[in-house]
Amino acid sequence: MINQITKLVTIICSFVMISLPFSTMAADVLGKKPSHVWGGPSSVVNDQALTKLIWAPGIDDGYVPQGLTVAEGSILVSGYKSSDPKVDRGPCRVFKVDVNRGEYTGQFDLPEEFGHAGGLVYVGQGVLVASDTRRLYKIDINKAFQDGDTKNAQLGAVRLGGELKASFVDFDGTSIFVGSSEKDPSKAQGFFLPVSIFETHNGKTVKEDIALKSFPIAVEANGAAFDKQGNLWMTFSSSKHGKLQKVDPISGKVLAQYEMVIGIEDIGFDEDGRLWSVSEAGSLRWSKWSKTFPVLFQMDVSKLK
Repeated sequence: MINQITKLVTIICSFVMISLPFSTMAADVLGKKPSHVWGGPSSVVNDQALTKLIWAPGIDDGYVPQGLTVAEGSILVSGYKSSDPKVDRGPCRVFKVDVNRGEYTGQFDLPEEFGHAGGLVYVGQGVLVASDTRRLYKIDINKAFQDGDTKNAQLGAVRLGGELKASFVDFDGTSIFVGSSEKDPSKAQGFFLPVSIFETHNGKTVKEDIALKSFPIAVEANGAAFDKQGNLWMTFSSSKHGKLQKVDPISGKVLAQYEMVIGIEDIGFDEDGRLWSVSEAGSLRWSKWSKTFPVLFQMDVSKLK
């Protein structure tokens, strides 16, 4: 009888574990959990490569995480404010999170013309570049976090025209890399731009003829980052899928590809060579998706499968 009861309990526990849509590792996620998330983050593919999890900031206020970069011991993440599935633009804000403790430590609002804030990259010496689809801003981050906005922190701004779009932005040490999130493969392109555009074309519109080089990229691109070896890593996602690619920065050839959580957005490498990203799945706007993962997550790319 005892053995039968033990078997029954084992079967029930196994059923619960299989049916449970959320990871039981909620206690291991640093930071403040969004109030609408009743359990932990969902279990996701390639979780064996995840080395740290932090709840994304601003979720309870309706911000949808988008851009991400690592700067001087902090993760900077941008988001636009919208809880309506039909509205993909809103006031944009940059949040700062301590990379070790997972604590929220500051924020500033982006200019009113920003509506999606898809990309961030820290280029060093206290300078951040933020992107929206048709604009790039160069920002003094110390002044921006001190003031809470960029009114006195802007170091330059350019508008993008023609085929140039900046759904994401990154920096390879000598040039700025931008690209667009497209559904049509013929329009999906990545462009390398001279970093001097903020001086030579400040306040002006630049088009694809200013690009140093370009190559086709996959559709639904959301983020990019260069590792210390110069390799380009890119993310692509929708409500149904997510993937991470390692790309040859010269030819654009895909060297490796890995399945990722749905809604994966921008990425950035830290000083230890670990890759950080964030998913918009589980934000208030996308609270009904199949996964709940509004989390900043660190990856050891050598453990990806």
